[in-house]
Amino acid sequence: MCGEKTDKYTLGACSVRWAYILAIIGILDALILSFLAFVLGNRQDSLLAEELKLENKVLLSQSSLE
Repeated sequence: MCGEKTDKYTLGACSVRWAYILAIIGILDALILSFLAFVLGNRQDSLLAEELKLENKVLLSQSSLE
């Protein structure tokens, strides 16, 4: 399959270029997804902070009315 020069520790005519390509794609995918998770996590955090501020204002206004 890989030629006559193939031995236990020599590749012969075989190649591993698909393994390198898939490894590079996997690394790039992991980097992109980690960056996306970081950005969306920060955006979600700021949205939750705004909701808490609004809830606190409503609670304070309700407690002052009582």
